[in-house]
Amino acid sequence: MVNIRLMEKKDVEMVMEQLLRLKHLNEEFDPLLKVSEGNEKEISEKIIRIIEDKDNHINLVAEEGNRVIGMITSDIIFRIYYDPKYEARIREFYVMPEFRAKGIGMKLIGKLKEVAAQRNIKMVSAEFPSLNLLASKFYESIDFKELIKIYSKIN
Repeated sequence: MVNIRLMEKKDVEMVMEQLLRLKHLNEEFDPLLKVSEGNEKEISEKIIRIIEDKDNHINLVAEEGNRVIGMITSDIIFRIYYDPKYEARIREFYVMPEFRAKGIGMKLIGKLKEVAAQRNIKMVSAEFPSLNLLASKFYESIDFKELIKIYSKIN
């Protein structure tokens, strides 16, 4: 049975493995998203910081037994010019390939919405590479709408 819970420090190694898989997948979509190598220590430290910073992040894992099979991290953003004032923006979202198409992603999103609502956060958004059509289709299928675009150029 799959359990969705808040991310803990004991999850750092498995979460980092999934984040690196996700980033390598992003690199396949766009060469501007080239993954840097040899920074596992910094990644681990960042994961620990966002786990500890519960005021500014909601971080969840999906686990089966003792294995983390999916994860979602979100930043809490204050939207000074807009209502609703607070948004939970999904920054990282990954489910292990062998567990996809089993509703685990939906469970993670559902739990994120639940935790956000408990904190009076009424908006959930997602950030992902623009060429990731799988992500676009997934979010559109659950009634997310395109909100902003970001353009980049490396000089």
